[in-house]
Amino acid sequence: MVTTHRISTDWDEDSFKLIALHCNLSDYAMAYHVNKAAHLKLKRRREDLKDESICFPIFEWEDSISDCHWTLVQNLVKKEEAKADEGLFADNVAIRSHYFMEERKEVDYFLKIEAEQEQEKLLEHTVTACNAIPMVITAYKIDAEELTAKQNLIFL
Repeated sequence: MVTTHRISTDWDEDSFKLIALHCNLSDYAMAYHVNKAAHLKLKRRREDLKDESICFPIFEWEDSISDCHWTLVQNLVKKEEAKADEGLFADNVAIRSHYFMEERKEVDYFLKIEAEQEQEKLLEHTVTACNAIPMVITAYKIDAEELTAKQNLIFL
């Protein structure tokens, strides 16, 4: 009798909730206001998330009391790139936009919540707290299953 072994792909499914934030604050100011409003302790990670020559700033906090991991990532990073032109505008510099999640260009920041228990209640409380920040235009939850590039968020 031959035994058949199958490899399940369910092992890489990470359980997390995602909040989209729309605002025009800088990354450190956004982390400060989210910390203040939602009673978090987000701190800048020593190493940013690098994709080729682009660095996405990451703020995170591991809450050991409630067994919850929080991550704030900026979706839009603008980088100056020199254009090789001739003539009158030979030293022209172009500003190019790079997105962490290309399919959600309208979102400025993503707040990822990884918790073992009571994720819905925690998610609703955090969305309400983020919407109370005066500089935030809107904050809402995103269904991570709808994202085609959710693997970007799994390794944060």
